[in-house]
Amino acid sequence: MVTIKVGALADSGDLYPFIPLMEGKIKPEGFNLEFEIIPTVQDINEAVLKKEVDVSVPSVAMYPYIQDDYYILSNAVATATDGITGMPILSIREMKEDEITKSRLIVHGQNTTAFTLYKLLIGRYGKLVIVRRVLDEIKALGKEGDVLVAVHEIKMMYALKKLGINVVKLGSMWDMWKNLSKGIPMPMGMVVFSKELGRELALKFKEVYEKSKKYAETHLDEIIPKDVEIMRESQKADIDEEIVRKTIWADIEEYNVPIDQVKRGLEFFYKVCEERGILPRVRNIDLI
Repeated sequence: MVTIKVGALADSGDLYPFIPLMEGKIKPEGFNLEFEIIPTVQDINEAVLKKEVDVSVPSVAMYPYIQDDYYILSNAVATATDGITGMPILSIREMKEDEITKSRLIVHGQNTTAFTLYKLLIGRYGKLVIVRRVLDEIKALGKEGDVLVAVHEIKMMYALKKLGINVVKLGSMWDMWKNLSKGIPMPMGMVVFSKELGRELALKFKEVYEKSKKYAETHLDEIIPKDVEIMRESQKADIDEEIVRKTIWADIEEYNVPIDQVKRGLEFFYKVCEERGILPRVRNIDLI
């Protein structure tokens, strides 16, 4: 029996759909699953580029580099349709636009959607500062870097409040994206499946993933304690259960955007990024 290696991202919003499968609440038929918890988005991006995992959750911006090797699960594209998780740009002081473009910019990694959107929507920066772990970013703000693109806004704001750090919201990727795209949904992350395992197996995995996701969404009280446990261990931080709950609720909306809107977002994102020389051409968005 084939074993599918899943690289699960240690982020509550992307992790919750996998937990019922990890915990045996939902059981696949005809294949086995082997899970590896991967702590950061950039680590995920590098793992799929090297084809070290069969299933994982890379940045949408990573897809042009892996399009020949992975399918996209159409029921698993995290897509923003409002500003709730719209990637705010944070600083510890007020800044004018020309100051932002000369700032030390903190992002998760070079292949992340956050950094790609920054290049698309703002463009220039003074120095790039890579801080892979989510909650380590706030320790760098005002020290190693001046401006932060906060992908995990809810966790970020809560952690900043706990540390007594006051921040200024200079803008958001969502607001700028909305103006550029005329309101098209903004894609951020996706679940991909290795083409080496074939389309038939990919469709079977998609079906069991959907069952797992729906189970998690209707049994959050069962899922959240495990989510918190994984997050605390992987992020080496004291993650508050209520923040995990709020993060998951925000991501439930993102992971349940209608497929026609998801496709519009992906098509526009890849088209405009190619036109501006930010990403390679995507020949075909291989949604299954």
